[in-house]
Amino acid sequence: MDPEKKMNNEVTVDDILTILGPFGKFNVYGFILILFPVFLAGMYSSVYNFEVMDLKYRCAVPECEDNPHHINFTIPHDMDGEPAKCLRYAPFSNVTNANSSQCSPHFYDTSTEIECDSYVYLEEHSIVKEFDLGCQDWKRSLVGTVHNAGFFIAIPLTGLISDKYGRRPALVFASVANGIFGVIRALSVNYDMFVVFEFLEPAFGGGVYTACFVLALELVGPKGRVFVSLLFNTMFILGGVTVTLLSWWLLNWRYLLFIIYTPAVFVFIYIWSLTESFRWLLSKGRYEEALNVLSKAEKMNKVNVPKDHYEQVEKQATKQRDDRKCENEERNQSTFNQLLTSPMIWKRLFICSFLWISSTLVYYGLSINAIELSGNSYVNYIVILVIEAPANICKLIFLDRFGRKRVIATAYFLTGLILINYGFVPAGNWSILLYLGGKFFITLAYNSLYVFAAEVFPTNYRTSLLAMCSTIGRIGSTVAPQTPLLTKYYEYMPTMIFGTMAAISGFLVLTLPETNNLKLPDSLKEAQDQDKRQDVKETDEKTLADNKTRL
Repeated sequence: MDPEKKMNNEVTVDDILTILGPFGKFNVYGFILILFPVFLAGMYSSVYNFEVMDLKYRCAVPECEDNPHHINFTIPHDMDGEPAKCLRYAPFSNVTNANSSQCSPHFYDTSTEIECDSYVYLEEHSIVKEFDLGCQDWKRSLVGTVHNAGFFIAIPLTGLISDKYGRRPALVFASVANGIFGVIRALSVNYDMFVVFEFLEPAFGGGVYTACFVLALELVGPKGRVFVSLLFNTMFILGGVTVTLLSWWLLNWRYLLFIIYTPAVFVFIYIWSLTESFRWLLSKGRYEEALNVLSKAEKMNKVNVPKDHYEQVEKQATKQRDDRKCENEERNQSTFNQLLTSPMIWKRLFICSFLWISSTLVYYGLSINAIELSGNSYVNYIVILVIEAPANICKLIFLDRFGRKRVIATAYFLTGLILINYGFVPAGNWSILLYLGGKFFITLAYNSLYVFAAEVFPTNYRTSLLAMCSTIGRIGSTVAPQTPLLTKYYEYMPTMIFGTMAAISGFLVLTLPETNNLKLPDSLKEAQDQDKRQDVKETDEKTLADNKTRL
């Protein structure tokens, strides 16, 4: 308990949650319900990679399709001996009629290659065949870009619903929206319809993870929050692995979408089966409903909470609500004006936004490009997802032990070093290990960034500034699906760009103050004092180093 509160004998919601325990029957029941949409969100985050997965196909040569050996003289072959996808040999000018009598080697000019008019698809499990997207890689990449662009709407929309109408309505709305738009997408009759619903699904349902995470955090006390974070990360990874295995097994994008999106519609029953966040109810002055939820938790967990605790929490919530009303106008006018004129805030906002862009670009870019690597695309994607698990565990261990700044900067630098040098390592086991190492360290940096960024902004505007960074950061994930197109110019250009962005991010992290074991800044002045403490610390370290050198 906070010393000041302890001295004043104040009881907080966290004190009641400590008595209730983090893993009682009430909590476990809530976790099971909440984690199901998180699992689904993990599938939805990855499924577009398999909807647009490239297929084996070649140029159609209408006059020769009855001849099984025609590709030896009608289609050029690449270095691996595979028929070219987008080119065929030009027929001599005297060949005018497309009929089987002209399917002979001497009818084709093997020194002249032309683009295809149509294609023969040897696989059928993605939209490439269904909507005839052969040799239109930009249309495949556009699907991923459109999907991630939807989050520009989802983040503020979910936040608005969550704050105004409650955590539970936000969760239900986002999940049901996922289900409805996902199922409609499975019924798409053309590429344009598919892309429209590829955008609408995340635009209205992309905030389900955030809604679930907020509700889960408000369900447990301080000691259970680290575990909740790890649990969410694990379920999200399992969702990605599951949709990969389903895609591998079904080999049909329509069936895949029906199977993974239909369950989301049934989250509608959470309106009756899942309780609202009592923290949110208290903040809105709905004290009777909040205390009913806490009383239900008390009975299910079979513990006894002193009645005066509820009374004190209600009085405290009323006081905080009244204080917010009184301070709201002054805070909006004076503090916000100070915020806009603070170079320190603008500097941190710019740096954190760049870090978010860099992290999402590299994080999602590595996952997307893994499918394009040699070997089994499904295995590649599963491995690139699973490597996130140890990175998340390391985050929990290292951040408190070594400090935010040191861990995040090191992770960015190692990501940059690995990915910049990836192209100079011969293909094989070492190159695979390097690629996985890049994903490991960018996951460590990205997930740690959420903690670090929250600690450098003042309390009054922490949520809005973090939301701004996160929203701007979606630029990176929106651009990431386009990076495989760069391999046409240089095979390792994507990893070179990823590495450069990560290295720049490492240097930028060093310009921010260390926040480990420090009180969160509640005001603009306290946030500015972080820089002063940082300058004093660096001066002391330099003086100590100089003294050691003289000795």
